[in-house]
Amino acid sequence: AKRHRERIAKLRPISLGLPFEVSWRMDALRPAGEKTIDVFFAGRIRNSSTVRERGVAELLALRREGYAIDVSEAALPLDEYLARCARAHLVWSPEGFGWQCFRTYEAAICGAVPLCSQPGIERYRPLIDGVHAIYYDVEPGALIRTARAALTDRDRLRAIGAAVRAHVNAYH
Repeated sequence: AKRHRERIAKLRPISLGLPFEVSWRMDALRPAGEKTIDVFFAGRIRNSSTVRERGVAELLALRREGYAIDVSEAALPLDEYLARCARAHLVWSPEGFGWQCFRTYEAAICGAVPLCSQPGIERYRPLIDGVHAIYYDVEPGALIRTARAALTDRDRLRAIGAAVRAHVNAYH
């Protein structure tokens, strides 16, 4: 019992981090000069989590309000995907079958601000809300309210994008 507690005390969260195909080209990845996309998302919507299905409906509502929303359910070539991340102020990074995904770190390394559903897990060197990312609750309407509020200060989003890029480069 005591030896098991001592072992368990050593356990710490491990970061998913960047996928290899992105990390080897990190030096070539630079944030875009001009941000032309307010919120970008590429990934599976159907046959994933209800958070994604409900969230994409909220993003499309933002598009009808005049925000530049870029959503692709189709798989994109990696270079195009990363370029679109770099042109975005926010990259929506919702949970799927689990909370953590590569998208959060890919967005960060491109200088975009991850827009994440609140995590329910302990994380290693976590992205801090308002410093490295923007978090929203998964209840209906919270994504649209959070995105609207974040997009009122695009200079702040650029600063968060720079901070998250440095944080992910250092720790993930």
